[in-house]
Amino acid sequence: MPVDATPDKMTVIPRDSASLVILRGTVDTPQVLLGKRRDDARFMPGSYVFPGGAVDPGDLILGDDPTWPGTRFHAAALRESWEEIGATIAKSGSRAAPSDAEDPFLRALTDAGMIPAPEDLHYIARAITPPPSRIRFDTRFFMAFDDSLFGTPRAMGELPDVLWVDAVDALTSEKVRSVTKFVLEEALGLWRHGESLTDGDRPIRIFSARIMGQEPQSAGLM
Repeated sequence: MPVDATPDKMTVIPRDSASLVILRGTVDTPQVLLGKRRDDARFMPGSYVFPGGAVDPGDLILGDDPTWPGTRFHAAALRESWEEIGATIAKSGSRAAPSDAEDPFLRALTDAGMIPAPEDLHYIARAITPPPSRIRFDTRFFMAFDDSLFGTPRAMGELPDVLWVDAVDALTSEKVRSVTKFVLEEALGLWRHGESLTDGDRPIRIFSARIMGQEPQSAGLM
């Protein structure tokens, strides 16, 4: 039985999560930032992936903040990127003094005179782990560019290898799974065809091992 297959008939409810697709270069010679998951990871071991992870309670709080120009998914993508590769999408700015209990990610940005930049994230795709898996995620993928990147991407605990990869190589690599390739193709297609990344009516495609099509709600996040 595969490691991520569940032995009973109970369906695991997927956890909300978010990932960040960071591109650089030109539309003709693009590169993408990928990190290698540990070989002993329970989910997608040894695969090269985008930085990202599950929505946590702090992301929910930020997403409900009326002054936050984004959703809980934007918050999760930005925070997870910082935690996994030591870099995230941010801009110069200041805000209210952080409390002692505030998320270390937000404190680190505040100390550097930076604030998160969710407005520079563009929702491009969604993927839901199929029911046979006992580890399931409902992931929203956001696209951003390296000119908004704060910090130097580096290998950290969950991603022991982090590097810029030519997009064409990523799309043909056996170490990059089909869902990652699907999302990367979406990002490159939007960039290549010059489609408006801020168009709220732009359809968002959804990927699973069984279904690949378009979401009925166009670009809705919820």
